[in-house]
Amino acid sequence: MRRRRAALAVAAMVAGLGVAVAVLGLWQPWRSPSPQDTAAVAQGRVLAQPCAVCHALDRGAAPRVGPPLWGVVGRTVGGVDGFGYSRALRTADGIWTPERLDHFLADPAAALPGTAMTFGGIADAGDRARVIAFLQTLSD
Repeated sequence: MRRRRAALAVAAMVAGLGVAVAVLGLWQPWRSPSPQDTAAVAQGRVLAQPCAVCHALDRGAAPRVGPPLWGVVGRTVGGVDGFGYSRALRTADGIWTPERLDHFLADPAAALPGTAMTFGGIADAGDRARVIAFLQTLSD
């Protein structure tokens, strides 16, 4: 009986290890299309049009309801001087990396609880990646 339990325990561990290896083999770090991928950037530009209702996209543009998105990739979170950010963004640390933008754009309220941004998020990871590729082109 002990040998049988031991054999079952070993079999379960081996099966668990196999599942873990399979999952790790499928996992890949987040990657956005390159800003040089003109098709992805063009799609991202179209997908970002709803953002333009609240956020200016042009260089040097004044804030609207939201801060301008020119230069957002690499900018400090809550970093547009004079814009009235919510406490959630004023007190957030770090910069807007593509990975952080991906997390935020998936569900802004969950990523930074207390944000004043009422946008519900972009559910599709590919669409978020294309928007981020476009946003990466909005810089000097």
